[in-house]
Amino acid sequence: MVVALAVLAFAAFEFTGQVNGHAAPLTAGHATGQQTAARHAAAATSTPQAVATATTTPPSPTPAAATPEQAIVPVSAVAFGPDGTADGDNPQLAGRVLTDPAMGWVTQWYATPGFGDLKQGTGLLLDMGRTVTVATVKLTLGSPPGTELQVRLGTAPDPSALSVVTSGTATGDTLSLPLTAPARARYVLVWFTRLPPDGAGTYQVLVHQITVQGQP
Repeated sequence: MVVALAVLAFAAFEFTGQVNGHAAPLTAGHATGQQTAARHAAAATSTPQAVATATTTPPSPTPAAATPEQAIVPVSAVAFGPDGTADGDNPQLAGRVLTDPAMGWVTQWYATPGFGDLKQGTGLLLDMGRTVTVATVKLTLGSPPGTELQVRLGTAPDPSALSVVTSGTATGDTLSLPLTAPARARYVLVWFTRLPPDGAGTYQVLVHQITVQGQP
């Protein structure tokens, strides 16, 4: 009898322990589910909604087309020397480079390419009649290769007011002298610093025509 009671008591104890052992995990699991749901709700509330934005890229500006050069006709051409218009070579022929290219203008003859050490150079001064933009000066020559020259620009027909903007050496009948950058000026001086041989044992240069290109 005593043994039977002991067995019943032990069985009751085991049953109670099993019931209590299953209840705790179920309770904990239920609490964890509620917490997880709460966390998801909080996350959904606190997460900002994505806002779609459109970025518009402005079109690239179209570069302005460069204005093409055009011929600018000088109003006069005069012989020019180291002292200005007072000592230019063959002044009576200077205007031919504008009006009579078949004849043109020729310098005096000299014993050496360096003007026989008599002067530093000689040339032709073009008066454009107004201030223009000069981009290129072109010459048509009637002399053998070897002519060396400068292009000088200024606002007054005075040697001290004319600055060198480009230079070159003729290797044929024509010579194009573009400026590094177009420049504004009224007067264009084509200044010869070295003469070619003329076939007679002396040195001089023949210029048929001078053309100025740029913007009026």
